[in-house]
This record gives sequence, C-alpha cells and structure tokens, in this order.
Amino acid sequence: MRFRAVVAGAVLAAVVCGAGCRTSIRFPYLWPGTPGFGGNIDQAGVPEPSGICIHPSRKTLFVVSDDGLVFELTMQGALVSRTEVPGDLEGITVDPSTGLLYIVVEGEDIILEYDPVGRAVTRRFPVNRAYGRNKQFLQKQVDSYDNGLESLVFVPRARHREGGTFFAGNQWDPPCVLEILVPLKSSRAPEAEARILRVLPLKIDDPSGMYYDSVRKRLNIVSDADNVLVESTLQGRLVRSYAFPGDNQEGLCRDEEGYLYLAQDSGGIIKIKDVRRTP
Repeated sequence: MRFRAVVAGAVLAAVVCGAGCRTSIRFPYLWPGTPGFGGNIDQAGVPEPSGICIHPSRKTLFVVSDDGLVFELTMQGALVSRTEVPGDLEGITVDPSTGLLYIVVEGEDIILEYDPVGRAVTRRFPVNRAYGRNKQFLQKQVDSYDNGLESLVFVPRARHREGGTFFAGNQWDPPCVLEILVPLKSSRAPEAEARILRVLPLKIDDPSGMYYDSVRKRLNIVSDADNVLVESTLQGRLVRSYAFPGDNQEGLCRDEEGYLYLAQDSGGIIKIKDVRRTP
C-alpha cells in the first residue's frame, strides 16, 4: 500500500502549534522497505481497524475493528486469534501490571475490560457524561450517529489508588481529550461507573488515536480529520505538531525498537520507523 501525508495537514501542522511549541512540517519517519511502498503488515485482513496496542508480556499486537472484532496478531501481522465483541470498537489499550486490555465502544461510551487469555469481556465501565455543572458534557446524539469516545490509552501511576488513569479522545460534540478515572481496583463489580476527571486544554479535532510515551511522559495523539500528530504533556500543553502520513488513522502504538504501528480505518496496519530525535 502506498500513501502520503495530505498537504492540508501539513499546513495545519504549521498553524496549530502555538507559542513555546516546536513544529516540524513532516513527521520524521522511514519506510521499512522501498520508500513509498509496502509497510502494510496486516496478514489477517482486519476489517476497518480502529485501534491498536502492543501487549507487553504476550509480545503481540491487539487490534479492534468497527465490526465488533478483537484480533490478536504477531508483531509481523499474522493472525493469532479473532474474537467477536459486539459494538463499534474504537480504541484499545493495556494495563501492563495486570495484562488486561481495555476497549472503548463508540456510541455507547463504555470502556470494556477484556481478558486476553480467556478472550472474553470481564467488566464494563460506562463513562458518566457529566463534567463540572454540565450533565451532558459528552453529548448524546439521538437523531444521528453518536461520534463519541474514539481513542483510549492507559497511563500507569505506581501510587495511584486505581493503578493509573485513562486518557481518551472524544471525536466530536465536543472534540477534546479527557482524563478518565475508572475504578479498576476500588470496585470488583461486573459493572461500575467511570467518570471524567478533567478536560485537557489541548485543542484538536477528532483525536482518533493515541499512545503514551512513558520515557518522555507525553501523549502522542493523531487526528484523522486533519492528518496531524501532536505531542502533548499530560497537562495538555502542546509540545510539537507534525503532518502525519496515512489515511483514516484511527489507532497508533510504538514498540521498543522505535517502530510505529498505524491502524487505518480504510484498511491496513502500517509499520514505519519513528526517527524523532529531539527530547
């Protein structure tokens, strides 16, 4: 598969980054093979891949599909397992301390806990739509499709009562990045409410995929609406922005060797080498 960054995204990357933020028009990356060709490692034919993460102990990729499917793939993209989980699955992340996976369901705005060993959903965490005095901060659309929570990443914190918190991207109504508290340890009920802790001041449309860089302590967030990737602190301060390659980028993760895996809703899991060198 061949793809390139959209020019409009390049222009936006130059504009979106405010004072104190360094901008590079083009995301610095290398192709694993012939430049401009190849890169799609998906050997399983995942339909509409919409989220991706690396399982640290299993050394595999987990990919979710809009079609209500969870795939486990080798790091080379070969099929390990395929499991049906009903819903419009949009993002997936892992708690490295337990190995459990967490999946966000768009439209319902629910976070599912998924056991990769039993290949089953073990708990459900509906996200309370309220924030501050607004009981419907996350707006529920009735007459049209509810473009809600779209991306998800778990950020571990050693002394946190729940082991860490989640950061999520809400696609529209409103487009924003949230920090969400999920009662991972304080509740063992099969269903328990998650709530919004804060809304980051970062302004980005359609935050469709993200991963956490534990070395730099930054979120890396991609917008498939604008073909842009931004680096942000956990406080929501924009550090850098880049025009980002791909098409309908809806999932993003990075391995220990510096390779990025990009899940494209239009099809394909693209592998490229991240060659950013700045701290």
